Amino acid sequence: MASSNQGSNCNSFSKDVAAIEIQEKACLVCDACKEICPTEAIEIAPFNTCVLCLSCVNACPTGALCVINDTINYNPIKCTKCGACAKVCTTGIKKVDDRLPYSKGHCVLCELCVGICPIDIISIPNKIDNPKKEIPSPKEAIVVMDNCVGCGVCPPVCPVEAITMENDRAVVDTEKCIYCSVCAQTCPWNAIFVNGKMPTKRHKKIDFKLDSEKCIGCIACAEICPGDMIKIDSKNIAVELPKACPACGLCVGVCPVDALYLDVDYDPAKSVNEEGLVIVNEDYNTLKKCAEVCPTDAIVINEESKSVKMCIVCGACATTCPTGALKVGNIKHNGKDYNRIVFNPSMCNSCGDCIAVCPMNTLELVKGDKHPIKGYCVMCLICLEKANEIKKGVLELK
Repeated sequence: MASSNQGSNCNSFSKDVAAIEIQEKACLVCDACKEICPTEAIEIAPFNTCVLCLSCVNACPTGALCVINDTINYNPIKCTKCGACAKVCTTGIKKVDDRLPYSKGHCVLCELCVGICPIDIISIPNKIDNPKKEIPSPKEAIVVMDNCVGCGVCPPVCPVEAITMENDRAVVDTEKCIYCSVCAQTCPWNAIFVNGKMPTKRHKKIDFKLDSEKCIGCIACAEICPGDMIKIDSKNIAVELPKACPACGLCVGVCPVDALYLDVDYDPAKSVNEEGLVIVNEDYNTLKKCAEVCPTDAIVINEESKSVKMCIVCGACATTCPTGALKVGNIKHNGKDYNRIVFNPSMCNSCGDCIAVCPMNTLELVKGDKHPIKGYCVMCLICLEKANEIKKGVLELK
């Protein structure tokens, strides 16, 4: 229970108050809601939010956290940064540090996340209820949906150049397509589906800036933004950019004075297939041990960013190889057939074409070696054995 100095209204709501809800399956993973939240009460993919359980309020020994007008209020003057609130948080999103506001992670129901979401999938039950988005299940192996905004983000990421832009719309050449799903994972607006599934979006970091000295206030960027995320500042004859967005870049393309700058850094893509060897838990330390035993270096560890990349056996390298040195083969595990990459070093001319198209950037040329290419998965499952030896549930054969 709250201490006596908190007051009788400080540990309960006077009426039914519901926490925000995010339709996770439809999320674009643009991080706009996360970036705009003033108390850092939202985390995206994996999703985590404050559930307004009031455990933090009840645990606060000084009354720094208190319910006022059915909203959690924080008074930094009373906060001793003891961390009691974070220790009892039921979701683990509460945190205490030396950066104002010191105690963060509690939802104040400011509704900013609801307003910034470009596809209206965030609700505050009984207050702002957005209808549930229906997730389509196209029957085609790969299909560009009607909500394609023609941003042109997908053609450059396709490892086999199977996507072109025609009449401001992405068009896929199915004869070239290898269904690796990199385009679907990169599409800012969930407009591409592979095998009828909603893609797992790639995380990204964006650097989005406005040169106010160049901006002439024409609002062309605001008018073309598919999510209405660029706000018009009529008082200063300018625009206000969101802290984060899907990063389709349409606004940059229409700016007549080059006042907008957008740079996007994508995390590696993942396999769209439900079958195959997949990472189910990005446990860095375990995956690092797996990488050490991989005979072909198909698991790549980045020590600096603590990130992991793995060959997804998409076949882009085999499709591109001009000599046939790389091919998609077949192997059986537990009575089930799986694709694997087969490499014949005697046929390899070290041209590097395979490296240029690899969506995971795991392939690498090795000079002066009997095996000049490394970074492809042969499905030997040595890594899976090592993972299960250390910690089960990190790698899985599906």
